Amino acid sequence: MTELLDSSSRSLVFAVFSVFVVICLMLCVITGADEDDRALVRSDSRRLRSWQQGVAMGGDTTTVATVTVLVGMVATTGFDGLGVMLGSLVGVLLFLVLVIEPLRAHASLTAPDLLDARGSGGPAVRVAWGVVTLLVCFPLLVVQLVVVGNVAAAVLGQPGARTGCIVVIGVVMTALAVSGGIRGTGVVMIAKSAIALPVLVVAAGLVLHRFGGDLGRLLDAAALGSGTGEAFLRPGGYTGDGWAGAVNRVGQILGMTMATLAMPAVLMRAIATKSPRGARTVGRWMLGELVVLYGALAVVGVGAAALAGGVLREAGPSAQVFTPLLLGRALDGGGLLVAALACVLFLTALAAVVDVTLAAGITLGRDVLAASGDRRKERVDGAASRWSAALTGLAAAAVAVVCADWNLVVVSTLWLGLCGASLAPVLLYALYWPGFTARGALWCLWGATVVTVVALAVSPYASGVPGAIWPDHDFRLWDVTIPGLVTTPTGFLLGWLGSVTDRRRTGGAGRPSGGASRVPSADEFRRLPRS
Repeated sequence: MTELLDSSSRSLVFAVFSVFVVICLMLCVITGADEDDRALVRSDSRRLRSWQQGVAMGGDTTTVATVTVLVGMVATTGFDGLGVMLGSLVGVLLFLVLVIEPLRAHASLTAPDLLDARGSGGPAVRVAWGVVTLLVCFPLLVVQLVVVGNVAAAVLGQPGARTGCIVVIGVVMTALAVSGGIRGTGVVMIAKSAIALPVLVVAAGLVLHRFGGDLGRLLDAAALGSGTGEAFLRPGGYTGDGWAGAVNRVGQILGMTMATLAMPAVLMRAIATKSPRGARTVGRWMLGELVVLYGALAVVGVGAAALAGGVLREAGPSAQVFTPLLLGRALDGGGLLVAALACVLFLTALAAVVDVTLAAGITLGRDVLAASGDRRKERVDGAASRWSAALTGLAAAAVAVVCADWNLVVVSTLWLGLCGASLAPVLLYALYWPGFTARGALWCLWGATVVTVVALAVSPYASGVPGAIWPDHDFRLWDVTIPGLVTTPTGFLLGWLGSVTDRRRTGGAGRPSGGASRVPSADEFRRLPRS
């Protein structure tokens, strides 16, 4: 992996990346948070236009793990990797149909505002939602930083520089998040999409051109190159066989669908949409971007199996993060295409970490640290969120250095499982079930989190097999590695059970249950006197 780029291509990659970082930092300073800290979390007069929000939200669902691990999964397992993409697209459709318009109508800054307005909130629920959101964001940040650190070290040709790359990139991305706010980070996301999407489409076009535009020839070559033959086109290459494989496959699609509904950074931008009509415009742009993106990634993954399958098999599972670069080398001999794809990986990581860091910082500052404080002081929310974002980003960089040799699929499964089993059921119940109470929200948030962590702790991801976190120990209780089929229904069940057994249950929405306090809206914030 040390010869992915020649010296001239390396210079081009880092020149483009450095220019992009400088431009994004300038845009964040110009368009981002005001000096009084309020604009860091404000989503009123400084909103992006609807189509810009749609592009930014489409970018929010595309992390560097999507472009590396997912493409590598398609290249090595075929059908199962394509199933993950299908689950994500179904989740986007459900999000646009069920969530975006009612969410923006009831929430002013963060999702717990919706719970307060619908009668199932309160300080305890706000803190619980915030803690679970941080448990979702933090592993996601770690995965992004580890992947981009590995890629940066490989591009440099210096594997020993991985730690330094993780730290430097983490600090730069944290600075962008703190200085940019919601609008500034949106500009970064749009710039990333404007560069990454055309490059991936061109790479997919070159793959199709190599096989004369014949998808049949491409799939046959991929099946041969992957070393799995006809199994490449059938389920089970990643999820396994038997009952455990069936549970994994259903859990994979269900978990990915539900997780896409409640990704914190996407919810943050959905709340900032201007109007119902604006929300529909956002949805069209978001869906269009993702359909093109996932189509390109599917072709890139299958093309990598056809053209670089032998190299991937020899290098082992750790090489999956380099799959796009290996494809570029097979198509272009290590020239301009490899440099362009390396830039895509860097820019995708930068944009994703910036947005997730901001979402985590706002959640920590507003929903956790300030949950029992004076909710009328938007200045306090902004300052707390700014410092929280800085702390979160730096802590994630430190943890990424420690966890750099872990199996990244384990960490990715953790945040996806928590998002789909804990956050998504609470969000849907709060929107569509008038009888949902604060007790139901707490049972769902805490209970589903515990069930998800335990399910992964007793799976082969944690122990007993090569590639597990503790391969020398064996405390497995089942062979399921993707427990979405168990954890997601458990989250819904706990939310229902907690609500129907709540003696303080109210008969309808709009009235706080359990002493929930109502958070003022953004308009009410602006009418309050400023200190």
